[in-house]
Amino acid sequence: MKTFRGRAVLTAGICLFGIFPVHSADADSSATDKAIATELFKEGRALLEQGRVGPACRKLEESQRLDPGGGTLLNVAVCHEREGRTASAWVEFTEALGIAKRDERPQRIDFARTHLAQLEPLLSRLIIEVPSSVDVPDLEIRRDGSLVGRAAWGSPVPVDPGDHVVEASAPGKLSWRQVVTVRSKADTKNVVIASLEDAPAQAPAGTPSVEAPKTPAIVQRTTQVAAAPSPARPAPDRQSVAASAGTAGIVAWVALGVGAAGAAVGTYFGFRAVSLKNDADHNCPKDVCSAQGASQNRDAIRSGDFSTAGFSVAALGVGLATFLFVTQSVSRDATPTASPAVLNPKITAGGLAVGSDRNELILSGRW
Repeated sequence: MKTFRGRAVLTAGICLFGIFPVHSADADSSATDKAIATELFKEGRALLEQGRVGPACRKLEESQRLDPGGGTLLNVAVCHEREGRTASAWVEFTEALGIAKRDERPQRIDFARTHLAQLEPLLSRLIIEVPSSVDVPDLEIRRDGSLVGRAAWGSPVPVDPGDHVVEASAPGKLSWRQVVTVRSKADTKNVVIASLEDAPAQAPAGTPSVEAPKTPAIVQRTTQVAAAPSPARPAPDRQSVAASAGTAGIVAWVALGVGAAGAAVGTYFGFRAVSLKNDADHNCPKDVCSAQGASQNRDAIRSGDFSTAGFSVAALGVGLATFLFVTQSVSRDATPTASPAVLNPKITAGGLAVGSDRNELILSGRW
């Protein structure tokens, strides 16, 4: 019986605010904005009646943004209530109640009061506590990117269910961050701000930077590769040159295959990251994410990292293969009296060096 009555009140409210004028007469909106807002309002109400709550809320929100009005605001509040955003709906019903009183709209007043009475026992709250030992000059506390004034510290503030990000920062201090999950139906969570650590001292402006000395082993190895001439040796015969070229060709094809595989992995995870990011944006309206939206956002970041790694492997494999093919071609075209290009891979302290005695491709990095 209780559920039936709630749905009956909702249906009556939707019909009520479809009959009455939706926007206030003193709203400062252009004729085009009002026309768009009216169409969005109609589409939003139709979607809400069909049970498509998410798309309905987005259209009603945009209608209210383009041409604010008490009737539209009440529809937005109803939509957010059905979407589970209890705190947002509670704030909107409260604001709509004030507008209805100002405009002397008794039916809207009763409707707003009824929903406020139903929502208040269900509100979830978040308490941000700042111990006196943590309070430093110019300390700023933010919840989901919005500044929380000192007067609100320690107060149980209504919030929508889902993940909320609490951050603390101060000049000369390292910032602090915590994610807290608030559940629905009168859940209350406490977040205690931790003591901020001092930020590392920075060098004064204009001070020349001092480059860290290189490890002697690295300097010595680099010098040997770049400057040391190779000892004289007799020119290899055609059979040894052909064998060396064949080996280089096999290595080049293997490197090209690794590069292609890396490109495929990078492409797959790149598209996956974009898809997850779009899903996360849909579930994070106004930078307020549901639990599903936060999970999708984390998966999107992880897929982006995999995509970057895949393309890095692709670039390395294709670059190495290109060098080997060019070296092999030069070796074939060389005259019999000239010293052929022989593949000499070396693992140095700075990375991987591949090439002939005096012409080397050095791939440096950390793996």
